Amino acid sequence: MEKTHITHVRDGFDFLGFHLELGISKNGEYVPKIKVPRKAVAEVVQSLNSAIRRRPQQESAACRIVRGSAIVRGWSNYYKIGHNFSQVAGLIDHLAFWIVVKALCRKFDFSTAQCLGRYARKGGISVGESCTLYKASNIKMLLYYRNPEPYVPGKTTYSDDLDLEANFQMYESKRRIGSMDFKMLALYRDGYRCRKCGITVKWETSQADHIQPVSSFANFAQAHSLENVQTLCRTCHKEKTYA
Repeated sequence: MEKTHITHVRDGFDFLGFHLELGISKNGEYVPKIKVPRKAVAEVVQSLNSAIRRRPQQESAACRIVRGSAIVRGWSNYYKIGHNFSQVAGLIDHLAFWIVVKALCRKFDFSTAQCLGRYARKGGISVGESCTLYKASNIKMLLYYRNPEPYVPGKTTYSDDLDLEANFQMYESKRRIGSMDFKMLALYRDGYRCRKCGITVKWETSQADHIQPVSSFANFAQAHSLENVQTLCRTCHKEKTYA
């Protein structure tokens, strides 16, 4: 395939994942337009399906949402300089939302209505209160072409990336695969209350505690069942752990 391609400016051309074409500004003048092509949308949808839906059944829902959020966030930061990014971001949010819903329905054997009632939150979808699917519409369109890179040149490490990587490693832990699902299910089963003192708890203020210690089982998989997991507040969990 030849690298050089001659085309009319009104037909446009693809370059570095963008589609460049001649457009008309609000003032009625001819201006170059940088747009997010349909191919880019199809590719990110395929990536989201691979990261969220086409995963082992035992992989936790939280891990899938964290991985999907990383894809949406990275894709949005790259394409935010497109003139049509705002419209495309809404489409990506819609498609990502339903990809997660289908994945959760399959994993937990829920109907769509049950899944939406349990996990849908203010137009988004969350597992617990600390793991929410990132929305492309959170990224603002940036029409500043003298520095189109989403990151500052020379800066190699970003605090947001480090936080996301830390969360991803926690959810992806092979030793405790599916741990976040058990915490969520136990919290829902126990009515968002500590099983020991009875106070009301939330996702952030609760701990998933093993009723029988892990050391009394042959392996972690046997110990990590919903029947052996209870919801405790942080104080009660600390007292039990160090008793």
